[in-house]
Amino acid sequence: MVFSLRSLRSLPVMEAVMARSFEQDTDKDGIIDNSGSADQTYDCWTVTGASAYCGGLWLAALKCMCIMAAKMGHDDALYKCTLEKGTQSFYSKLWNGKYFNYDSSRHSHHDSIMADQCAGHWYLRASNIKEGLFDKDKVRSALETVFEFNVKQFADCKMGAVNGMRPNGKQDGSSIQSEEVWTGVTYAVAACMIHEGMTELGFQTARGIYESCYNVLGLGFQTPEAFMKEKYFRSLGYMRPLSIWAMYHALKDERQ
Repeated sequence: MVFSLRSLRSLPVMEAVMARSFEQDTDKDGIIDNSGSADQTYDCWTVTGASAYCGGLWLAALKCMCIMAAKMGHDDALYKCTLEKGTQSFYSKLWNGKYFNYDSSRHSHHDSIMADQCAGHWYLRASNIKEGLFDKDKVRSALETVFEFNVKQFADCKMGAVNGMRPNGKQDGSSIQSEEVWTGVTYAVAACMIHEGMTELGFQTARGIYESCYNVLGLGFQTPEAFMKEKYFRSLGYMRPLSIWAMYHALKDERQ
């Protein structure tokens, strides 16, 4: 991984942000805990305790801090210790043998299949960090599950990856956001698949956004943040769909 001089000079600021974030690890198991309020980007989809999305991003952040602290000669012991403990907690609390549960709560949707469950792993791969953190077999199993349920069973690969599916093959109806397809998330999932050598599945996943936005909705130059299976889209010209460039980055990485 290559860090710019500017990012390395920002390390003290990052250390301050991480210090504040440690306060969100309420049970001191190495994983930050969601509060059940609007504390992450899925701000209508309740998350409580350890979660696949925030937990994975937290582990990725710890990994980056370990690397940057080492490069700058800063003490990285806290980050290394927390990363080791947090990784164990992440798997013990969320891995169900096939994919990562949505969160560790007792809510009815705790075991929903989240399209974005491998976001932390994707960020590391997009940052050219290839050394092990997330178990590759588990990541591949999770991505295959997302493709089977959130892409294929949702709309037969024609609308991208819906945010949430239940293990019984039905949509997660616990919130409006669990029922939506987020264009940028679908592109990110596709990029993650490409990084893992699942290029065909990645393009099948992303193709649904092209079919929906260009050929059905006629929004090729006004890509929405989200749409649902029928009669609904919102937030035209959103920034998140720019993650389509992550697919290009992943393809270049795969071919090197």
